[in-house]
Amino acid sequence: MPYVESPPASPNKVRKLVLCFDGTGNTFQGNTMDTNVVKIYDKLDRDNENQYHYYQPGIGTYDISGGSLNKGTIGSFKSKISKAVDSGIATSFDAHVMAGYKFLMNYYEPGAKIYMFGFSRGAFTARFLSRMINTVGLLSKGNDEMIPFAYSLYQAYEQANDEAQVDKDSHGEDDDETSALLNDSENAKRKLNNFTSTFCRRDRISQPGEEVSYARIKVYFLGIFDCVSSVAVLETPFGKTPKPVSVLGTAEHVRHAVAVDEFRVKFKAALLNQDLMHEKYTKAEDVKEVWFPGNHGDVGGGWLAVKQETKPVQRGWWQNFTANVKRIIIGSKGSTATENVSQDPYQMSDIPLSWMIHELELIGSKEEAFALQWSKRLEGFKRNFNEQEAHAASRHNTMSFGRGSSLLKVLMWKFMDYVPLFPRYELQGSGQWEMRTWPPNLASARDIPKSALLHASLLHRLTAQRPRTYTPRNNHGSGGPCLVADKFIKINVKEPSFGHKADHTLYALDQKTVEKYEEDAEKPHDHSGRITRSSVVNGVSSFKSSSSFKSSSVGVSVNEIHTH
Repeated sequence: MPYVESPPASPNKVRKLVLCFDGTGNTFQGNTMDTNVVKIYDKLDRDNENQYHYYQPGIGTYDISGGSLNKGTIGSFKSKISKAVDSGIATSFDAHVMAGYKFLMNYYEPGAKIYMFGFSRGAFTARFLSRMINTVGLLSKGNDEMIPFAYSLYQAYEQANDEAQVDKDSHGEDDDETSALLNDSENAKRKLNNFTSTFCRRDRISQPGEEVSYARIKVYFLGIFDCVSSVAVLETPFGKTPKPVSVLGTAEHVRHAVAVDEFRVKFKAALLNQDLMHEKYTKAEDVKEVWFPGNHGDVGGGWLAVKQETKPVQRGWWQNFTANVKRIIIGSKGSTATENVSQDPYQMSDIPLSWMIHELELIGSKEEAFALQWSKRLEGFKRNFNEQEAHAASRHNTMSFGRGSSLLKVLMWKFMDYVPLFPRYELQGSGQWEMRTWPPNLASARDIPKSALLHASLLHRLTAQRPRTYTPRNNHGSGGPCLVADKFIKINVKEPSFGHKADHTLYALDQKTVEKYEEDAEKPHDHSGRITRSSVVNGVSSFKSSSSFKSSSVGVSVNEIHTH
């Protein structure tokens, strides 16, 4: 069996590529409105000669058509319109994916470790790109003009495979129309494989003198905050919510922080649970999808942190009135850059940030050669972190007036939730995810699978208030709270804190989930860094759901070994 045997590599010799994709409308602010993607980038050691970094502002923050930055009146107006449309329906999604692909194409070398981080649609971009490079491969350096061809072929393949699978599920394999679509899918697969063989690079895993074997390029760590799949350019036919982009088999370690208290129909989470429930997946994967309290931005960042006053501020009735009106009309905004980062107040989103970094350090402690290198700013974050302040921070709600969003945005989100135009996936009693348009979402919270992992901060918020006013009702139509503190079961896994002050204990609502997680956590891990055929095929063992979810995102075997 071919493999590459090599001594343990030094952390400073393994090339690491770090890609950070920000959320819709999010870019660098220089204050507490920076998202967790920016905050991770800020803490990386950017002086390390073998660690390469890429940051991409969110969809809708810049005009991808380019041109002069000093535009005239008409040019500025056109640019604003273009960015507004992009923010709404993600018309530039393909450009964002291809920009990330270009970075990897030009900096990837055999044996390099790829880290990807994303928030919101940026998380969806990272998932899409992760699967694309695993399926297509990476073009040889400098082939910029070929990137659109690679993207188009990959998208055509996914669409053909999707249509064939949907028709097969509806009419059966013997149906004439299904047969034609299956033929189209096979043709798209052959064309894509031929393109890969002709133009793309793969990682060689065979020794000199042995039969040449290659493995598909695989992301080492995929860390995403509240991934949503609201990408209109992928919705075909019009209005159909895009299926969750499968990441299983395309990344060795996957971490997803999910918001409990998000209500918008266009912000339904693209859950990894929908991957894990796919009946075709039998491999164990190193996947953790953990639920946190708060809305979309309370998990991924982007809200302005408000310093908690130790003493009530005495204001007149007029000052209180004008402050409330301003908060309702304008929302929570901040444009002033931070003068002293160490004095910044902490907010809810800093807890998922701490958890994500803790997971990175935990994995890095087991495979030191592949670990990210951090700057001293990370130690400052750990040292100054105030967990009590983060727990006490207010939850935002973009569907309520005065809870973060401006008046116009609240009205827009309410309109979208109360009209039956926008389909979404809902978890049924059978455990299956089904797409529904009627009845409208009506500001219903997200469905939480029975096998979900729950963060300690969620239990803290459920029990901290007296009387208990925080009673999430997440399972659509269930008629009562689905998260009850008394039903939380602690997962007993001993893990080092690495200096983090936040409690990152995990809980579950199902005893089988607890037993499975504890069992997988005790399994030995290969620290050698050796690449073998079996390690490429089987991946790393960890948590896996036992339910089933029918998705059509599986086509080319993502762990296939090519032998020539």
